[in-house]
Amino acid sequence: MSDATSGPRKPQLPHADADFYVLDGARRPMPRTTSVIDRGIGKPFLTTWAARLERDTVLDEVHTALGEHVDEVTAKAILRDVKKKLGKELACDVHKNVAADFGTATHALLEDHLREVAGLPPNERTSQEEPSPLVVRAAQLAKDWLRATGFEPDPEGIEERLWSEDERLWSAGTADAFGTVDLDRLLASSTWNRKYEVKEAPGSRVPLLVDWKTSKSVGVSHKVQIGAYITYMIERRRIDAPCYACILRVAKTEDDARPLEAILIHPEEFARYGGAFRFIRRIFNFLSQEEDLERAQWRARRRAASAGG
Repeated sequence: MSDATSGPRKPQLPHADADFYVLDGARRPMPRTTSVIDRGIGKPFLTTWAARLERDTVLDEVHTALGEHVDEVTAKAILRDVKKKLGKELACDVHKNVAADFGTATHALLEDHLREVAGLPPNERTSQEEPSPLVVRAAQLAKDWLRATGFEPDPEGIEERLWSEDERLWSAGTADAFGTVDLDRLLASSTWNRKYEVKEAPGSRVPLLVDWKTSKSVGVSHKVQIGAYITYMIERRRIDAPCYACILRVAKTEDDARPLEAILIHPEEFARYGGAFRFIRRIFNFLSQEEDLERAQWRARRRAASAGG
């Protein structure tokens, strides 16, 4: 395992919700890994989900407001009231923001835990609000898994900023946790993504990259994200070759049938997911260039129309 690279050239987020990083001295923004992947891997099911969620929300509000029997005039007045209560923000966006807050709070607890294990001081938090019981539960599920696998965090690998300055990749992201793990205990506590032969000797400790998720399931985009992070780590000489990786999903609700999922990705799968990220990055570049062209053409048409008018 190589030493962590250091120095002033580390990408920074302009703000927490930005979809790009800024690299000191660079003339253009560096897209976030997740932004690249989201653009390259479509999620059409989300459209149906969002529409159904919005409809159900509206119907619930109408049902509550109308009661059992009302006349037409009253019904219209109540419907106007319902629309006002719903506001302009879609229910799917409200839900997404709540889910994002849950994930952020869970990540914060796990980061604090790993920093304590690594002997590092805790991070200063801008918010002193106590996490909800479900957030605490989710973080505890992950802590129990880390303990069961014998995970030892690399102090440099906790919420580590990773990036690629390769012109073909040019992107950045933040990996949740990197360290070493007891391979036997890891295998006993995880589920294979695809079954591969384990070549290491029994009792071996191996490098492991872990990415926390609080989504309802583990999807292909999560695996491509892991492939991107390992690509960055190799480029930054944090590791010499692809390592084991695990997507650790913890549930947001008590009624989730799978409170915890640990999906283990073998080093030999890196070619699949790292290669997919490179391909998606090319699609991202193509779409960005086409959008720039369309905007330039639109501006030219506006200028021509103004000059002609």
